[in-house]
Amino acid sequence: MTLTIHGVGMSTCAKRVGIILHEKQIPFILKHVDLATKQHKSPGHLEKQPFGQVPYLEDDRFFLFESRAIGKYLATKYAGQGTQDLVPDFGDLQAVAKFDQASSIEAFDFEGVVFPFVVEWFMRLRNPEHVTDQASITKQAEILEGKLDGYERILAKQRYLAGDNLTVVDLFHLPHGTIVPTVLAKDPLDNQKRPNVARWWKELQARPSWLAVKDGVESKERYN
Repeated sequence: MTLTIHGVGMSTCAKRVGIILHEKQIPFILKHVDLATKQHKSPGHLEKQPFGQVPYLEDDRFFLFESRAIGKYLATKYAGQGTQDLVPDFGDLQAVAKFDQASSIEAFDFEGVVFPFVVEWFMRLRNPEHVTDQASITKQAEILEGKLDGYERILAKQRYLAGDNLTVVDLFHLPHGTIVPTVLAKDPLDNQKRPNVARWWKELQARPSWLAVKDGVESKERYN
């Protein structure tokens, strides 16, 4: 049975899931959820996603929400196809510990810091007359610089955030990380004072999976 993603193709969380679907070459259908008519707040949607958000996954009567959880589920279930080792061998305790460490870094040291930029970007899209709180943005940018210094220390020792293998955690940075330059008018992740972060970031942005979804997720029912 073909997987179904219930969501909005332009949403950053749908893109996060879409990256993993393309990396693993998993056929899928995107079933659009109409936010304008509040379909995401309907009883049927809330039964599958209790917070009334998007996306959620439907996999042969199994339902799962939260984009990172979906990505990890897909990478584990389809471990034998597409890009290999996107999640660790769960029999390797140290590899799992490093993966969990990287997951926490992405969720708290990156996502927690860049999300205000995502909110700012969204406010600008919705309201051309939106007035930016520049002092707040400047302060947040300074916090991000400090976090990226930590990333540089990690990536100077290993190729990716959890070790020398690409994992879903690296890929999870893309949807929101690529929004940051639209708010700051520069890309702090692509800065030669942090060459290892810049190398890592350029590599991620060049991946075919990101190129396939960066302008919006669309159904992909067949892979050659």
